Parts: sequence; structure tokens; C-alpha cells
Amino acid sequence: MFKSFTFIIFTTILALCLLASDKPPDKDLKVGDKAPKFTLKDADDNEYSLDKILKKEKEPIKVLILIIGDRSTRESGNKWAEELHKLYEKNKDIAILMIADLRGLPFFVTESIVKWGVKQEKTPVTILLDWDGKVNQLYKTEKGKSNIVIVNEKGLISLYYKENYSDEVFKKVITKIQELINEKEQKTDR
Repeated sequence: MFKSFTFIIFTTILALCLLASDKPPDKDLKVGDKAPKFTLKDADDNEYSLDKILKKEKEPIKVLILIIGDRSTRESGNKWAEELHKLYEKNKDIAILMIADLRGLPFFVTESIVKWGVKQEKTPVTILLDWDGKVNQLYKTEKGKSNIVIVNEKGLISLYYKENYSDEVFKKVITKIQELINEKEQKTDR
């Protein structure tokens, strides 16, 4: 009886210690937060990092648009990419990238198959491959939704929507992009 009582006390103390050591859940990123840094490669193994994108020496950008999602949001992500590309393809102040969370791929889908598929898809913007989902975790993305993140030239989040494509949300996104461009132009004019 003493052994079972000791076991119960020990397991209770252990459970309390484990509960006490759990970190509180991370809160979502919000406007004004520093955008989490990342380094990812595209299907051609070209490397992209947040720092390099924002600090291009010859032509620094004013706005970085990230379209983050997984296989379930592919159609919505592609629609976001197509519509944003139509508006901003000639604007050197804006960079648009898609980030694909590839954690949920079946075991038989190899890296070479994924890269081949991305190249065949011919999306209008570059797709970065997040093989282990770390960037998706850093940006606290929501599964089943396109996650649209706008990062300003200082590396701060200016807008974050967890929404699949709709005309209503698209208008809000382009309004914010225009605000950032106008803000930058006003600073340059002074």
C-alpha cells in the first residue's frame, strides 16, 4: 500500500512539474511586429532570405508580400499570386513571394517531384519551399487558409490576413500596399 501511495504522489508531482513548465501559447503576429527572418530556396535552389530581399543594395523594395499556405490553400494562393502580379509586376518597389508548407506531403513524394511540379505550374511569382514548415510556424499561419503578410521596408508587419482569396479582402490588401507606397514617396519628396 505504501508503494502505491508513493507512486501516486510521485506521478502527481511529475504531472504538476510538466504542467508548470509548459510555455504559454504563442500569440499571433500583429501589425507592427518584426517579421520573423527566414531563408528558403525555390525550385531551382536559388536562396531567398528576408534580409536580402529587404536590403537589396541597388533597388531596395518598399513592400514585400508573402502568400503563405499549404496544399489545401493552393487554389486560393494561386489566385492571390495572379491578381497581385497583374497589378504589381512592373513595380520595382514591390516583391511578391509564395511560401509553400510542404510538411504534409505523402512519404512517396520526393524533393525532385515537388521541384519538377513547381516548375511545371508556372505561377507568376516565385514559390519558396518550406520543407519542414518552420517558416509557417514562425509566421503562425492558419491551416486551410491563405496567409497574406505584408512586410514594410523596415521589416515590420504592416498587414496580416488569414483569409482565402475574396474580392473584399483583396481590396483591403491593395489599399494597404498603396498606403505604404505613398508613405515612402512622401518621405522621399521631403
